[in-house]
Amino acid sequence: MGEKMGDREDSDQSELVDELKAIKDSQAETYTPPETLNPSALYHSSAHRDIESLEPRAESIRDPQEGPVVFATPDKAYAAMFIVPAGDSWTARGRFSTEDDHGPWHMVINGRERFSEADKGGAIYSLPVDQFKSDLHRNMAGTEWASATPVKPTTKEEYNSGLVAMKALGVKVYFVDDPTFRSIRESPDHGHDIISQLVAEM
Repeated sequence: MGEKMGDREDSDQSELVDELKAIKDSQAETYTPPETLNPSALYHSSAHRDIESLEPRAESIRDPQEGPVVFATPDKAYAAMFIVPAGDSWTARGRFSTEDDHGPWHMVINGRERFSEADKGGAIYSLPVDQFKSDLHRNMAGTEWASATPVKPTTKEEYNSGLVAMKALGVKVYFVDDPTFRSIRESPDHGHDIISQLVAEM
């Protein structure tokens, strides 16, 4: 899965490495795993860096009875996986948890070039907790919170690369070919055995 990179790409890669190091250094002492049932902060990510108000939109509908909502999460690492607009048809997000350990988030991407072209960076927005609710009876309860009303961000953190943001926040990112991606999707263990043999992006 090796790729040839030109001088410009080498320069871009060097800048991303520097940015990743700076982000890790700045967050090493401040980032802690979230309290999902009583969070002190919620996050929403976007490729757009100048959002003043997040509006409930039709494409955010997960249940017709619920209607359009704004999604947020207390887990900044989870939010980082949505900076780059990448559809479920060629990406997979999840983690393997036990009773004692949630484990890191994993993002499996079918095609490095496609993702790189879509990765223009973006922002992770901090949102007021009191405008959101989490339905504990739903899948992803505690991780996904929703608001049916517009929400104004309180602060934001900008990133020049969604990939850099994910790695800085501890997401394990894997670029795979189409047969491997399909095997992960079709595996009865949700890809656990296959992913455990892959090497995450450094």
